[in-house]
Amino acid sequence: MMQDWKTDEQKLYLPATKAHTVHIPKQFYFVIDGRGSIGSDDFHERLRLLKALSEAVRNSPDTGYRPPGFAEYALYPVEALHHFEGPSSTFSLMIRQPEFIDNETINRAFRQIHQERQFPLLPEVAFEEFTDGLSVQLRSSTTRETIGEAFGKIDHFLLANALKRRSLQYRELYPHADNAMFEEVVYRVFVEEAE
Repeated sequence: MMQDWKTDEQKLYLPATKAHTVHIPKQFYFVIDGRGSIGSDDFHERLRLLKALSEAVRNSPDTGYRPPGFAEYALYPVEALHHFEGPSSTFSLMIRQPEFIDNETINRAFRQIHQERQFPLLPEVAFEEFTDGLSVQLRSSTTRETIGEAFGKIDHFLLANALKRRSLQYRELYPHADNAMFEEVVYRVFVEEAE
């Protein structure tokens, strides 16, 4: 049976529209850093590369290597981890990878994409693990709510529940694909109990 985040992990990727706490365990990602606006041509070029690598992992049995524990799965949605450095901001664009991924699968995916020679940004991609831990998130329709309004709800929830952000970083998850990618966003901040 195929693993599908839309049904198996709804609380992470299609959560409630009201702010709420969630605990995010360790997860594995292909990551590439970017600067500038989300949705720019540069953003989409980086996204195209991450999607190609992710497809190479998912299709690894077709190329002669079946990782231990491999199971059919739906590709995970795109995420962006936003950083703030002085007057400018940067982001890490990322796509989660399945738990069974191993070094051989990663190396094969990189070799395959390198051979296609369509992605000059390939050397900028890293494979990393993240543990968001205790977080507050909500799902927002960008056609009905601005990012400021969404974060206003999150801030209100933090105050009402004696929580504070651990950093200024925040995560955006885009549960829809292609043309509808930015219609709905999951905003997630990383929190701890306020003193």
